[in-house]
Amino acid sequence: MPARRRSPAWTLAVASAAGYLLVLDLVGVNIALPDMRRRLGAGLGEVQWSIDAYALALAGLLLTAGALADRLGRRRMLLGGLAAFTGASSACALAPSAPVLDAFRAVQGCGAAVLYGTASPLLAAAYPAGRARNRALGVYAAASGAAIATGPLVGGALTGLFGWRAIFVLNVPVGAVAFAAAAARVPESRDARPRPLDPVAACLLTAGLGGLLWALIEIPGLGWTAPGVLLPAAAGAAALAVLVRRRVPEPMIDLSLLRDRLYAANAAAALMSHAAGAGSLAYFSLYVQGPMGTPPAQAGLWFLTYSAPALAAPLVLGRIAHRFPSAALVAAGPLLTVLSTLLLAAAYRTGSWPAMAPGFAVGGLAAIGNLVSSQVALEAAPPERAGVAAGITNTAKQLGIAVGVAVLGVPYGLAGLGAMLVTAAALALLGALPALCSTAGRSRRRPVNAPAVTPRTRSDQTR
Repeated sequence: MPARRRSPAWTLAVASAAGYLLVLDLVGVNIALPDMRRRLGAGLGEVQWSIDAYALALAGLLLTAGALADRLGRRRMLLGGLAAFTGASSACALAPSAPVLDAFRAVQGCGAAVLYGTASPLLAAAYPAGRARNRALGVYAAASGAAIATGPLVGGALTGLFGWRAIFVLNVPVGAVAFAAAAARVPESRDARPRPLDPVAACLLTAGLGGLLWALIEIPGLGWTAPGVLLPAAAGAAALAVLVRRRVPEPMIDLSLLRDRLYAANAAAALMSHAAGAGSLAYFSLYVQGPMGTPPAQAGLWFLTYSAPALAAPLVLGRIAHRFPSAALVAAGPLLTVLSTLLLAAAYRTGSWPAMAPGFAVGGLAAIGNLVSSQVALEAAPPERAGVAAGITNTAKQLGIAVGVAVLGVPYGLAGLGAMLVTAAALALLGALPALCSTAGRSRRRPVNAPAVTPRTRSDQTR
């Protein structure tokens, strides 16, 4: 049977496997951070980069990957992303030092950018808009939730038995199976009228984010006024300013989608909720296995109180999301993150995991934001622009992880876990405000499976 006649279930299976692989890697690395820091003799800044090198490469290349997929073929790009991610995972497992590991993590992030940039558009091409697509996106989001559910257990067990390198070895067989299935069963799709490529925009985005994140990570060690902080920050800000002011006839990075209030609120919620949620989890893992002295395997069991709700929430919401206003759903994720971090801030000093379990359970429920953000992003543009539309929101998520790890490292290094958690709550609240304060009646009333942006010609600028 020709590939184009294959059941869309194969596309969903491969996309879900890719989503599982990416989140499993992130969760596993969080659990393995203390062991990684100890065995490599790394400082706090170096283990921060083991997360941020990955997240920065992913965020900087996501939009480019989506545009390339629209042009060259989404299945073809998916195969390339799986190959790069799996190969880089093998290299990470063999890294002899923290700087080498950080470098290969950046390569791994490049492969992840391609996977993230193609998975949602492949689903948009395979399933029509409406409940069928919502259910497919619910399964896709649940695969990430499954990785969150199994990641702490698998990551904790592997780290306790074999050390942190086993986390990366685990990616190899999963990636190989997904590659074989995609090559045999996933149909190709592409944009009949792709936008021109814009490598300058991709370089400016990556350089801008890299400079600012470098400055944030180095502040605790160098101080606010050190040249190693001020110069990268200034260079990063300048690169982003140039990017925003650039005007090209047909922008590949189509930021004009952000003119829609709900779409912009959705991107802000994705950015800040991931900054607060994923960032605080990384430092909580360091605290649990550091001052609390919890073994990795036991820490993995404890984190089930977070991962089980994260698995269930997208599956349930995928069936009923159409009944609720979009703005309320967009705000729900970051608001749940606010509640989670405040509960943890009140309970962590007890040193008792039962006291901290409610905070983690609420944090797991915040995973509904992953499903909502994907739905709003895909409905913001016609199917042929799905790569760019989904890419902006996915970039916000990955940028949020990188920013969260960098920003929250400052209060964690200077004042401890409590200050970090309060800062995380403030970030999540900022992410909820645009949706809560939206005054556009159409945006407030529109169900989540209705178009977020009326298609129109955008040809004058990238803003």
